[in-house]
Amino acid sequence: MLKKIAIYLAHTALWAMLIAVVVWAGMLSKSHRDSALVGGTDIEVKGGGSNPLISSEDINIWLKEQGLHPDGCILSKVDIASIESIVAAHSAVAKVNAYLGYDGKVKIDIEQREPIARLRISGYDMYLTTDGYILPAKGCNAAHVKVITGDYVPLFDSRYAGCVETIVRDSIASLDRFVAQLEEAKLPHYKRHIENNRALREVKRSAPKRSIFDSKEKHAILEKDYKERLSEATETHSINRRMINEDIAAIERAVEEALNTKRQLYRQAEEFDAMVAMIHHIIADSFLNADVTQIVATGDKRSSLQLAIIPRSANVTVDLGTTENLERKLATLRRFYDKGLSRIGWDKYSKISLRYDGQVVCR
Repeated sequence: MLKKIAIYLAHTALWAMLIAVVVWAGMLSKSHRDSALVGGTDIEVKGGGSNPLISSEDINIWLKEQGLHPDGCILSKVDIASIESIVAAHSAVAKVNAYLGYDGKVKIDIEQREPIARLRISGYDMYLTTDGYILPAKGCNAAHVKVITGDYVPLFDSRYAGCVETIVRDSIASLDRFVAQLEEAKLPHYKRHIENNRALREVKRSAPKRSIFDSKEKHAILEKDYKERLSEATETHSINRRMINEDIAAIERAVEEALNTKRQLYRQAEEFDAMVAMIHHIIADSFLNADVTQIVATGDKRSSLQLAIIPRSANVTVDLGTTENLERKLATLRRFYDKGLSRIGWDKYSKISLRYDGQVVCR
């Protein structure tokens, strides 16, 4: 019994010592953090490929502008959460992780997005990245990527930062709610139809029935009064029905307009995705990647997106037409170049059309 008590007391004493050591170490650590200065700031920016949009120097500048740069600060005063928030706020940053290292330095690890094209049309100057992200070019370093020009009107505004699928999803959800509200707004008008029909039926049911006690003259008076009331009720019913139908038709037009907008959104999103896929295809092809620097895009929410490419090595426009079968069209162009155009050169023609699948028309 005494042996068990001794073992219990020994374990208790050991745990008490461990707790005391931990508390003491924590106090020392807190004391150190309350007095020691940051030993430096290590910023590592990864990603971006050969066209980085941001650099470690950019991060240093952002933090200094916001008064959050940790250099010269006491360790306990470093606001890690705010540092991460400021860095993550830049749309070129995909991920950021800031923390205090054991060596007393602040570590900031950043993963940036990689641009593949720059959209430079009227009112727009934006980068498209490999992960399908769109971000304004302002505040980014210049990247040597494919340039998209023309009068193309995207489904996002010039200040948007995000993915097209997010815009489509949110817009479709908003339109669906709107359509549901419109459908619900029809119900009072259907009730008006019911009341309008009921009023006419009541008048019809009031048709006089001649009894054996009614004289012919009295019944004729009742018949005349009924016909007048029925004529008036029929006219009122017709006017009300027309007005109700007009109100319902107006709602149905709004519904159809919303559904058309949904269809346009889906089409625009599909066309945009096809254009991005085409850019990826061009980058993956060493010949096209080296020679294609400019893509011309035309179209808006009412008209289909039309694409053309302009080679670096010649004053020629390669018309691709719509976004249908773009990969096959580019494959046809590559075969055409390999089998004949490589010998005579781009400059032989001013325009090459691949608008029709499987055909190359030159002039």
